[in-house]
This record gives sequence, structure tokens and C-alpha cells, in this order.
Amino acid sequence: MQIQLNTPIHKILIIRMSSIGDILLTTPLLRQLRALYPAAEIDFLVRKEYAQLLQANPHLSRLLTLDVHAGGALKALKKQIRHHGYDVILDLHRNLRSGYLCAFWNRPPVLKIRKNQLSRFLLVHFKLNLYRRGGDRPLHVAEKYLRAAVPLGIDPRDLALEMHLPRAVEESGKSRWLALAAQGYGIVMAPGARHFTKRWPPAYYAELIQQIYKSTGRRTVLVGGPDEREIITEIRRLAGEEITLSLAGEVSLPETFALICHAPCFVSNDSGLMHAAAAGGVPQVALFGSTTEELGFFPLNPAAQVLQNPQLSCRPCSHIGRAACPKGHFRCMKEIRPEEVVEVILKKLG
Repeated sequence: MQIQLNTPIHKILIIRMSSIGDILLTTPLLRQLRALYPAAEIDFLVRKEYAQLLQANPHLSRLLTLDVHAGGALKALKKQIRHHGYDVILDLHRNLRSGYLCAFWNRPPVLKIRKNQLSRFLLVHFKLNLYRRGGDRPLHVAEKYLRAAVPLGIDPRDLALEMHLPRAVEESGKSRWLALAAQGYGIVMAPGARHFTKRWPPAYYAELIQQIYKSTGRRTVLVGGPDEREIITEIRRLAGEEITLSLAGEVSLPETFALICHAPCFVSNDSGLMHAAAAGGVPQVALFGSTTEELGFFPLNPAAQVLQNPQLSCRPCSHIGRAACPKGHFRCMKEIRPEEVVEVILKKLG
């Protein structure tokens, strides 16, 4: 449904429930909405575990949170939305939950992201690339969010990400990095990812860490969530605990963001923390395996460099990643060699 730009807009609801990267990619939209509607109430609906990503965002009026494990939470949230009287809803998630939340008889106009599911299906399963028809460039997910809101006056070309952290967290991150730098740490890596085919092998990370230390004397800080502890323990065992430090699961997500933003260089797979580094404008190297640019998640950062194996005809094998390589060879990641990554990092470190 289209909205006339002269329609009074006083209350806006944005729905994007997860995950880390997807939520960070909404920040260009939030900035523009606040600039266009400075007096409006701009609310954001997010899953409870991700609310901390938006609590310090100055463009938002209020956070609505969904606890997916609480019985009746979805029904209660729908009632809250219905009675609040929003003038427009932006459904940037567009799944069954968000569809249910927006389905009531007197609902306001709902603007939805276009997911291009048919194009994605044909690319993943048949390698038929409709994203580049007629020389078109693939759209980034952040740009898709902006295009959904064009009827509200949004400029889909303004894609600069933002990072908003509480002042105490920013100061803590700066102090922590200064202390680590004094101990010889000079690079941050996030070797985790939800799915196996998006993870560069732990042995390669270990070799990369050793080569950086030999070349520059810089030690490496490894970050991630509690789920990454096992991978990071293996990397430290192979690389040497004396030249590595793990903060995985030891600090909060905003504190991890703050640390990344002070790093001279950041290395990761295609993950949520990759987008955090992009939002902070940090010099970064992103390692892409089973996913490709057409899927819309490359880092929006002029200081980023993506390393991938573009010659493989089996890429992408999934739009989110798989538990194992369907071909059994995992060439998409294994053929990105540590020495290639070292060369890029050394250039970024100057």
C-alpha cells in the first residue's frame, strides 16, 4: 500500500526482530526517518535478546520487545500494537510472526521489504543469476530496507551505517583496548558464524595469527559469543595461547562492539560482528564462503575488503549457510589461504 507524502505521520513502528547484522543494517533507515519526522514517535519491535543493540540509538522513541519463549507474548504484543494507533508500520522482517502482528482489521498501512525469494531460490538451487540482469547490481539488504520506506520520503542511496553505544560502554571499550595494546595486542578476530559453511577453518585462523605475530609482533584478541568458545579454544591451542586472548562470552555484545570499534584491524567471517565493524568504519577483512554478494550482506564499509573464491560454480549453496559442504570439498573457504589474508592485513595496518 502506498502512502501519500502529505499524510500526517506521527507514529511509526519498525519491525525487525533479529539478528545482529540485520538489526545493524536498519540504522541508515532510522537516521533518515528521524530527520524527516523529527517530532514523530518512532518505535522499534525487536526480540528481547537483541534489544541491547538499539537501546542507545537516539533516533528511536521506544523499544517493543518480544520474548519468543514466553507463552502468549505474541498475542499480547499484537494487542499492544493494535491499540497504540500507529500511522504506518514498516515490516522489515516479513515472516509469519511479523505478518501475524500486522494482521488486524483497522491496521495502518504496512510497508514491507521485498525479499526477492524467487531470484534467491533460482540462484541457490539452479545458479540462475537474475540479480544481474541487464547489468543491474545486487541490492544490499540495507538498501532493501530503505526502498521499503521510499513512500515516506526515504532516500535509498544513503547507506551509511551507524553505531550507537552507551557512553559508559564506549569509554570502557576504549580503556580496554588501550590496556590490550600496551600488552602487544594489535588485531581483533571473530572466527565464529552460525553455520559451518560460513566459517573459515580454525587451523587457517591459527596460521594467520602466527604469521601476523611473526611479521608485526602483534598479538590477536578473539571475540564472539558463548557458542564460539569451542572454536576459539581450538584456534588458541593451534596458534599458541601466549599470542592470543579470548573474550568470547566474557563481555557483553555492546562491549564487544566497543572493542571492535577501537581495533586497528578486524577479521571475520560473514557474521553479525562483521556488520558491527562496518558500522564503526574499522579497517576490516571479511571472509566469504558459501554466500555471495547477490544475497545482500557484504560489509557496507569503504575500509572493508572481502576475500572469497568467485570461480566456484557451486556458490552460493545457501542464502544463510549450511551445516556441511554439500559437495564435500569446502573449496569456497579452504582455497582462501592464510598468506593471502596476511598480505591484505599488512596493507591495512600500514
